Amino acid sequence: MTKIILALLFLSVTSAFAYEKADAFVVKVYDEKVRVLSPVKYDPLLNVIIENKTLVKLTAKVETKEGEVLAYVRIEPGKSKSVSVKQLKDTQIFFVPLSPPSQKVELKLGNKPYEIPPQK
Repeated sequence: MTKIILALLFLSVTSAFAYEKADAFVVKVYDEKVRVLSPVKYDPLLNVIIENKTLVKLTAKVETKEGEVLAYVRIEPGKSKSVSVKQLKDTQIFFVPLSPPSQKVELKLGNKPYEIPPQK
């Protein structure tokens, strides 16, 4: 009985420190925020999955810090789209919503899931 209790306690403690992970960037665009789930390790062929959780058509781009456009997307409400981009090891990548306009979101490798609230 003691072994079962210890096993359950161990599982509950380790699951508390677990967080979501992905093999690609998953960008979920909501009306009031953008939520990003990032991959843990670097891959030169980077996939970015963009989910439109709003009620309007989303137009956006994925670009580098220098402004080089890697991909344009147009996504209907409630739909998602995946784009593949080539990424150099030290290049910063951004997701930029164009319509409806919102702030630029840096896609940070290896982070826990993070949210970007709207600018006011």
